[in-house]
Amino acid sequence: MVNKIVRNQVPASGAVLSVPLPIMPIATPLTVVETHLRGSIANLHLSNDGDGNEKSFWPAINEGFSNYERFWQQVVVPTTKRIESPPDAQSRIERRAGVADDLWLITYVNYSLFLNLMAAFEHLSQPLTLSVGNFYTHLASACDLAEDFLLRVHLLVSECDGQAVTFAPLTRAEFSQHLEQWYEREYTKKYPHSHAKGKSMIVHVEPRDKIKQQGQAWKAYKSFSVPIREYRNKVVHDVQIGTVRVGNINLMPKITKIKEYAALAAVQNAITDPETIKRDFVVREEQMFSDFRTFKERVNALWEKPTDDLTRLLYEERNPLILQKYNLRFA
Repeated sequence: MVNKIVRNQVPASGAVLSVPLPIMPIATPLTVVETHLRGSIANLHLSNDGDGNEKSFWPAINEGFSNYERFWQQVVVPTTKRIESPPDAQSRIERRAGVADDLWLITYVNYSLFLNLMAAFEHLSQPLTLSVGNFYTHLASACDLAEDFLLRVHLLVSECDGQAVTFAPLTRAEFSQHLEQWYEREYTKKYPHSHAKGKSMIVHVEPRDKIKQQGQAWKAYKSFSVPIREYRNKVVHDVQIGTVRVGNINLMPKITKIKEYAALAAVQNAITDPETIKRDFVVREEQMFSDFRTFKERVNALWEKPTDDLTRLLYEERNPLILQKYNLRFA
């Protein structure tokens, strides 16, 4: 289609070597009727048009996280060949030509979160000896991906709305001030788990123009994700958490109590006091199922605004930049 060749001169053994580099053709925007597009994607569902993982595990994810499919229908499907290929085409799940990298990456972060939930569910339904640690590792990774997803969508929507967000570098004085504030606020809490043990200490320095998440959905998510990450760090990076076994039932410290039972001796002391066990411990499987269910509910609420914002840009406003990123043209 394009026959031009660029000669890239690369020195090799004292000589000049001409390497032909093809110029990639620019994909022509796909022209569609907006009402036809919306009507066709409304009939697509993960159960019949997702990939193999989505078809198999969607029933486990759908309960509590139905907005995953809504985002998939409205935002993900138009980036794929589903809107230009026959129903039986094996290439339907592939990325359409010309779709922008930042938009495509958002869809893949969204899918990566699904994969971590899928893996967490596997450890719930088919538990192994160390499934607790693996379960919370996947759940915490899903938290990381959820926040990355929200940030990337915010940057994309802001750009399309003509309010592109840029993160200016900190000056030396600003950076030093952040470190001083972090030291006053966090050092004494981090010291017993890092420097006191001869380990490195990770310091988190926020950018100058930090994006502030607003709303009850974000607050509810943060109140859940912080202890999940603390629990993950404990079960993954430290000695095994003590378990109290009562017959065939395994009791573990509640998520909110993990810091109090980081040492095995604390668990052993708790065994002698039934009231302490009743107050601070929970059936392990019940805790895991509860956390799995709560996580889905929290991210389901978070997915409302990104889905609404991108749907607004594409279908309602027909924003020129979002259409360019989708490589679409509405007839």
